Amino acid sequence: MAEIHEQLMLRGFAAMLREASSRNAPRSDIRRIEAAHEIMSSLEDEISYLHSGFCLAGLPHQKPENDEARWLRSNGRFHLIITPGAIMSEGVMRTVGVPYGAKARLILVYLMSEGVKSRNVSLGKSMTAWIRSLGISVTGGPRGSIRAIREQALRISRCSFTFQWDDLEAQESIIHDQHLVEGGLHLWAAEEGGFFPKAITLTPQFYDHLRNHAVPLDPRAIAYLKASPLCLDLYVWLAHRLPRLNRPIQLPWAVLAQQFGSAYRTTAAFAYRTKAALADVLAVYDGSKVEVGAKGLTIYPSPPAVRSTKMFVSKALPETRTASS
Repeated sequence: MAEIHEQLMLRGFAAMLREASSRNAPRSDIRRIEAAHEIMSSLEDEISYLHSGFCLAGLPHQKPENDEARWLRSNGRFHLIITPGAIMSEGVMRTVGVPYGAKARLILVYLMSEGVKSRNVSLGKSMTAWIRSLGISVTGGPRGSIRAIREQALRISRCSFTFQWDDLEAQESIIHDQHLVEGGLHLWAAEEGGFFPKAITLTPQFYDHLRNHAVPLDPRAIAYLKASPLCLDLYVWLAHRLPRLNRPIQLPWAVLAQQFGSAYRTTAAFAYRTKAALADVLAVYDGSKVEVGAKGLTIYPSPPAVRSTKMFVSKALPETRTASS
């Protein structure tokens, strides 16, 4: 799966573009070559971050059918539990539901990338400016990005997040229940022209936890993968997992589907989509060593996803000992 990087080193960027053009390659192939070349050819001064708990277990890919239901995703001995909160709306209390989709993931990456620097996270001068900083085009209307971002911000702000690690030897669990931000983020749910906070504040508990468990990500990779929740999930998982491996691990499709496949009815459908997504993910993770087989993936010890001298160093999460880790 790392063939694109090998070819770039052997043949060069210009030669690969000429060859792709001569065979009328689809635009997706050309974009993949361009993205891989950009990441291989330079160090990244700006680093993005995500809490390792969100790297090990992702949010729903699509809107859950029941906004009142908790969300659970497990990866070995690690469990992410999201409990939706409630607000008063037009005189009626309603449950807001858990965050979902690519936009929710981009919001989390933004909050945590800024949050490793300070509990007080600047959002910029306006809602539209902040949405553009996420790499999203600003559109209005019922299906526009403004309403979608407000909805995901509301869900993130009102939910409680539980990070649980089970220690089988000690027969105990380490559990952290926390909100991510102090009040204010949910106010983005106001209608157009409503209040927009210039900054929000991470809760002290989450800020301390983030500083200990922040995983470095390449913002160019996030920008390239931003439209696909599956691609984002695979990238952040590999960015967390590959540098911490000391031996190869084989992961069956059924195990991976339990971890990532929230939008797929069958394991076969998940495997098909994951194979396609990995072509984009591995193109923007230079040095990643991942083999795709008929029964699943084999992942190998690999260098970090970010090559930079400005990396914020965090502690690793406790190791999981099952194949799903």
